[in-house]
Amino acid sequence: MHVISKQVFLDAMRLHPQQGQAILDCYTVLKRGSFNTPAQMKQVFKSLDNFKYRDKWWVINIAGNHLRLIAFISFSDNRIFVKHIVGHAAYEKIIEQHRRRSS
Repeated sequence: MHVISKQVFLDAMRLHPQQGQAILDCYTVLKRGSFNTPAQMKQVFKSLDNFKYRDKWWVINIAGNHLRLIAFISFSDNRIFVKHIVGHAAYEKIIEQHRRRSS
């Protein structure tokens, strides 16, 4: 896949050094992978789930569910733009923000 920017991964590694290797591993798998459908990606990232408040946004757990990656994924173009890599508290805040916007 074409990962639009590595910066969000680097920022997450600085904020979450204990999960740094898992974040880097996730980046590497995404960059080297070719996923044409969510089903194909789910074979590699078992936690892949739709972010229900935004079209084409997806969530992947990183580091055994310690972090959540939220990304816009265009499977037809094989591109991913990672919006956030956050812990659970920040993830819940993001969900709440999008929930309010959609209602």
